Amino acid sequence: MKLWMKIVLWAYIAFNLLQAVVLTLDPALTDRAYLGGEMTPTRAFQWYAVAGYHVLIIAVTVIAMGLQRAKDRRKIIVVNALMYLFWDAGSQLAYWGREIGMATSDLFINSGVSTATALILLAVAWFDRDTTS
Repeated sequence: MKLWMKIVLWAYIAFNLLQAVVLTLDPALTDRAYLGGEMTPTRAFQWYAVAGYHVLIIAVTVIAMGLQRAKDRRKIIVVNALMYLFWDAGSQLAYWGREIGMATSDLFINSGVSTATALILLAVAWFDRDTTS
């Protein structure tokens, strides 16, 4: 794996780590954009569960980076990208943003970050090829 790809994936890991830390230590910071009312213990736990997803993504990305064959790494990186593109960004734009009353600007920023993340990961997967000796 080329150095620039490793740097991108380490930045992706840091991005997910930041999200996990914020969602664990101060979930209200993220929750404010979702206009859901008072932060209850149940809502805080839901954000904690989302933080767990980000921890899983970190682990999966670290494992992918350690795989010897580019073909294997690409599979995991593409699945990561598609998760951000369709599950996160796509579902927000298609349904959830409207349903939960998220401000349009917050919705576009949040889904835009997820879309950009997905596109960056797809670029890494596209260019990740085994070198022949």
